[in-house]
Amino acid sequence: MKKKKNKFWLFVFSLIPGAGHMYIGFMKMGLSFMTGFLLSCAVVGITNISVLTVFPVIIYVYAFFHANNIGGLDDEQFDAMEDTYLFGFADMDYSRFKLNRKNRNIAAVVLIILGVCMLWNVGFDMLRDYMGWDNPVIKTIYYFVQDELPRAVIAIAVIWFGVSLMRGKKDAAAEMPVMQIEQKSEQADGEKNEQTDGQKEA
Repeated sequence: MKKKKNKFWLFVFSLIPGAGHMYIGFMKMGLSFMTGFLLSCAVVGITNISVLTVFPVIIYVYAFFHANNIGGLDDEQFDAMEDTYLFGFADMDYSRFKLNRKNRNIAAVVLIILGVCMLWNVGFDMLRDYMGWDNPVIKTIYYFVQDELPRAVIAIAVIWFGVSLMRGKKDAAAEMPVMQIEQKSEQADGEKNEQTDGQKEA
C-alpha cells in the first residue's frame, strides 16, 4: 500500500537505489531502480570498463531524488501517483524491439567492442603482472588506452554523427523538389479529371 511516511527514514532508505520507493509503497518503481542499478554495476564489474560507471551513477542519483520528490508531494498528488515499472516496461510492446538488419549490425558492433575491451583488460593485466608496473612501456600503453584512446573514439563518433546529420539534411533537401513535382502533377491530374467530368455533365 502506498503511504506517506517519515521523511527522515525516506531519506535514509533512498540512499539505496529503489529502497526509498519500496519504503513508501512504490514496489514496482523500487524494484525497477534496484534492478537497473545492480545490473549496471554487474556490467561494469564483468567488463572492467571504467567509462560505463557513468550509468550506475546516473541511476543512483536519479533514484535518490525521485524517491524524495515523491515523498515531498502533497496528499492529492501522492495518491494520484501510479506505481509502474521503470520507463513503462510493463506496458511496452516488445515486438518493436525485433532486430532488423540495421539494428543487428549496431548490436554486433557494440558486442564486438565490449568483447575486445574485455579481452584487452585481461591481456594487459597478464602482461603487467609479467613485466611489472614499473616498466615504462607498460605505463605508456596503460595511460594511452586509459586517457587518449577513449577521447579519440569519442571524437570519431562525434564527427561521424555530424557527417550523418549533414547527409540526412542533404537527402531531405534533395527529396523535397521531387515531392513538390509529384504533388503538382497530382494536382494537375485532378484538375484535368474535374474538367473532363464537367464537360461530360455539360
